[in-house]
Amino acid sequence: MRVHTVLLFLVACAAMRSTGTSAQTAPAQAPKPSAAPATIVYRNAQYGFCFVLPASWKGYTILTDEWAGESPDSSQKVGGPVIIIRHPKWTTANPYQDIPIWVFTPEVWKLVDSGEVSVSAAPYGPQELGDNSKYVFALPPRWIGFIDTLGQDELNAWMQQKRLQAPCGKRPTLQGKNIP
Repeated sequence: MRVHTVLLFLVACAAMRSTGTSAQTAPAQAPKPSAAPATIVYRNAQYGFCFVLPASWKGYTILTDEWAGESPDSSQKVGGPVIIIRHPKWTTANPYQDIPIWVFTPEVWKLVDSGEVSVSAAPYGPQELGDNSKYVFALPPRWIGFIDTLGQDELNAWMQQKRLQAPCGKRPTLQGKNIP
């Protein structure tokens, strides 16, 4: 009889294993946190800001240019630097959307923001991205969508997350400002 009971026990255990059931329940596993999308950070020591880029921008290039403006009421001309972040796949035949960051002193920004200085034929001014103690950073009017370029929809969605940090590591504080 004992042998019969032992054999019955072993058969039952084998049956449980073959169906995948277990006498013990496994502890519930906590869901693994989703990995944050990989990013790249462009750091500009000269003007004291960082810009967070999508991982697909690995190998980007930096170009520089100048923005220009003038006072409609006088012949006063103003200008300043533009830092252009260019997508690594950009070519003359297939241009991708650039990220042009205009740099203003706070004094000039006040004139531009108030409309006393015009920097574009657009009916509105640049869109502020952020600032530090020495500079204000902005996107030019009509920076996206004026000309159909590769990557502009993706970049427009990316820019909604306020990617400029000034100084580096500081979270953006432009709450409620929409970036076109």
